[in-house]
Amino acid sequence: MSIDRTIGDALRRAAESPFGLRFIEHDGRMVVVTYRELLAQACVVGGALRAAGYQPGDRVALVVPEVSAFVTAFFGIIAAGLVPVPLCPPAQAGDVATFTRQSTHIIDASRAVAVLTTADVEPLLTTASGSVSPKFHRLDTLLATNTPLAEPTPLPLDAVALLQFTSGSTALPKGVVLSHGNISANVRAILGPSGLDAREGDVAVSWLPLYHDMGLIGMLLSSLYAPADAVLMSPVLFLKRPSAWLDAISTYGGTVSFAPNFAYELCRRRVKSSQLAALDLSRWRVAGCGAEPIRPDTLMQFAEYFAPAGFAASSFLPSYGLAEHALAVTFAHGGLQVDVVDAERLVRESVAMPVAEGGTPVRVVRCGTTFPEHELRIVDEAFATLPERHVGAIVARGPSVMQGYFEQPDATAATLHDGWLLTGDLGYLADGALYVCGRSKDLIIRQGRKYHPPDLEASLADLQGVAISGVVVFGVDRLESADEVVAVVETRAGGRGAEVEDAIRRRVRETAGLEIDRVVLTAPGTIPRTTSGKVRRSETRDRLEAGTLVR
Repeated sequence: MSIDRTIGDALRRAAESPFGLRFIEHDGRMVVVTYRELLAQACVVGGALRAAGYQPGDRVALVVPEVSAFVTAFFGIIAAGLVPVPLCPPAQAGDVATFTRQSTHIIDASRAVAVLTTADVEPLLTTASGSVSPKFHRLDTLLATNTPLAEPTPLPLDAVALLQFTSGSTALPKGVVLSHGNISANVRAILGPSGLDAREGDVAVSWLPLYHDMGLIGMLLSSLYAPADAVLMSPVLFLKRPSAWLDAISTYGGTVSFAPNFAYELCRRRVKSSQLAALDLSRWRVAGCGAEPIRPDTLMQFAEYFAPAGFAASSFLPSYGLAEHALAVTFAHGGLQVDVVDAERLVRESVAMPVAEGGTPVRVVRCGTTFPEHELRIVDEAFATLPERHVGAIVARGPSVMQGYFEQPDATAATLHDGWLLTGDLGYLADGALYVCGRSKDLIIRQGRKYHPPDLEASLADLQGVAISGVVVFGVDRLESADEVVAVVETRAGGRGAEVEDAIRRRVRETAGLEIDRVVLTAPGTIPRTTSGKVRRSETRDRLEAGTLVR
């Protein structure tokens, strides 16, 4: 599949097809556009931006809550040869203060010359104090102009296509610089035989935020490059009514849809058994899962629960990726496969060996293999390649790897090593496939043993009274004594504090041989999260230490 083209060229090619996009907004309102209509709208917005004096390569921040309007604005920026910088809208940032803080940081860090937004959002941004003073433009005003471009601005593949800010789960968000070549290479890998094996008649369905890589590149741009039909829902609608995601897959014959682990768990808990008869999930051939630790129990329970609606467990496609690699690094074909390894040896020796009878098991999901033209290794601190089943740093190389972090040469140099991307994640290879263990920055070391917080958190996820994705485990440095291990747990209604705390301590002791020093029980919504839903582990620790960890 030859799709080495810029995003603008891909839009122009898709406009020649009969395919298009269906948008479902937060209130259920529906908007349908063909790619031909989208091209025309993008050229109107692009023409207005060029008429305003902006030049190819300029950064334009983009914060538009409505899905349909976001897509129009995004492609308008692309058509003008400018560089979109997507921001999270206020409704999905948690609160106005968080939205203002994150938006100010990203606008400043990207040196955006303009902000493309809506009448509702503009006042929240103009009151933010930042060192950059971009000009604000409303999408409806740009669409009312009469200076459309004849076609998207021609650009080379090595031109910057997108400034994708990281989720900020371990540090302040950094601007990942992706070229048109990076994006087309990753989309080619995603759509190819080693990826989704894109087929005629595929329909993508997604509620994933378009200001993050999995929604933007994995669902929107992959559909554009194919080209294929796509149904794009508001994330707000999904969070209010998780069944809306499955309803859309059923109604529109969705064949490809991705989501983080928590979404599958949310659907299993929230969708009533009485609703199953109205669902037809039989065409859903690729049920991708990534973006956060994958819990095998979650996926197996989802498959069992939705089997009466036609869902096949073989559809699961666990994956691993990150913004610095455009998106996807590995896909795991063949459904959900789990490696059951010895917890003691994993902790003591950093090796992942099959658990023996009587041993303590840890279940790690197979995330698959990388794509043609791409490489992946597991290395030690000296960057030497480790043998299979030895846990080390995951590094990747290939045409999908970012150009660097925007105007951050030190961070770029620390992350790119002779063309290799240091992902910051730990994992191991077994039979050539990748298994992910967690972030290197989050490691807990107790008496010489290494503990991976995601494994500890996974062991607590199914406890009675614990909220969905409501566990964070971390270490707190103590200069005068051994480091303290803390678990912050959001509890569900009906969870009794003393019983939940006892169960948490007992479970971690039994599964990892580790004593939790402190358990902090709190209400749902207390743990800070990124705009993509990942827990901010370091921020949780900092807030706890400062006494500001409140809902």
